[in-house]
Amino acid sequence: MDNAYLNNPEDKYETPWFLLEGGIFDSIRYGTFESFNESLWQLLVALTSNYNKDDAEKQKLSGTLGKVVQMVKGCHYFLHHKKRLNFKEDWIDVNWLPNPYRCQKKYRSSNDQKLNHHLAHFKEPFSKLTREEAQNFVLTFKHFFIDMDLTSWLNLLEDWKSCLNRNDTLFESGEYAPLKTYEKLVGLHEACMLGYHWAEYSYPPPNRHLIEDFLGTTYEGYRYASPFEMIDGIFCGVSYVDLHENISALYMGCSRKRKELTMDVVDLRFYLCWLIETGWLLLQTDYLPEDWLLPDSFDVLHCPLPEKEVQYWRPKCLSIKERNKLTKTLSKLYHDIDVHDVIYEAENRIIRYLDPNNTDCLSEENLKSRVRLLKTLDILTLIVLDFCKRRTKPDGITYPKVSEEEKVEDIDEVENSIL
Repeated sequence: MDNAYLNNPEDKYETPWFLLEGGIFDSIRYGTFESFNESLWQLLVALTSNYNKDDAEKQKLSGTLGKVVQMVKGCHYFLHHKKRLNFKEDWIDVNWLPNPYRCQKKYRSSNDQKLNHHLAHFKEPFSKLTREEAQNFVLTFKHFFIDMDLTSWLNLLEDWKSCLNRNDTLFESGEYAPLKTYEKLVGLHEACMLGYHWAEYSYPPPNRHLIEDFLGTTYEGYRYASPFEMIDGIFCGVSYVDLHENISALYMGCSRKRKELTMDVVDLRFYLCWLIETGWLLLQTDYLPEDWLLPDSFDVLHCPLPEKEVQYWRPKCLSIKERNKLTKTLSKLYHDIDVHDVIYEAENRIIRYLDPNNTDCLSEENLKSRVRLLKTLDILTLIVLDFCKRRTKPDGITYPKVSEEEKVEDIDEVENSIL
């Protein structure tokens, strides 16, 4: 830490690690999240219990206290240089907004509160961070130094060291709120762990656990965990018309009435699962990063409809009331169901469709699934169309390719209108 406040990062890409190397990284690099907290608790117990400690125990506790001092100094170093360098970063220096498609309370499942807790997406068992601090761990550092500056904290920890060396208790030295101090240090440590993940590019998006743990799927990066990126990803590979026609054909009814699928069944299964999962993910997570909700933040938007149809297109399966209240409509579609069962039903329907010996007509569950899929498709289409409409960048919107047959139909329509 000698002259550390005079240093500068070699380049802006090294800044995250530069900020952590002022003490944070060294304080957490050895051991685990759990072992640090356990050591901190043992230190608190030792300093609030009246018994003689042998030299080995004192040495161990002194090592823990040294890491705490290093952590506190490192957090102050982080704040100082971040402000001095005017360093801002997309993952932490971003506004968070309420999710406009969050499931309405009356339609939420019994485990909704657990799934959407503001700390649920972290792999470590964090417990002290507030919602705002979980969204931006730097706030924890700032809050830590509001009531006590760096000098005051170092003086307090020096008193802890003196008590340890004298075999005194904190109460005897005038420290009457050691548990409160301990909890602040635990919260600071949680924020430091987030800082490490941030510098390591393993900073978790707010719905990481929903994608990886609940749905059992993956995402390619922080931004691609956004359900809006997932919607755009669906229409990157297939148009609204193709997906609508194939869903309708899959759930046509009795085998003698069925139409041929125009999509490969493997692709259809993939898009149906993606559609179901994305509709469900839209309803989760109370707050989202602002840039997830901004149309101009997309490199490219994939419109699900041909450009000539965008102006007059209307959803095929949504009433006017449902179109005007998309959040309520989507909430009702996923109410009182297990999304895993819905995916299984769609996969099972494909298997039955491919079985030439199957003559069963649609069951009630099949009918519900068809309605859910088609309505969800309409909702996701409306969301993308809204993004396209609000986009201010002059380019960056792609449209489905128009087939030669459709081009001929357009020419015929023009000629007929002239005649």
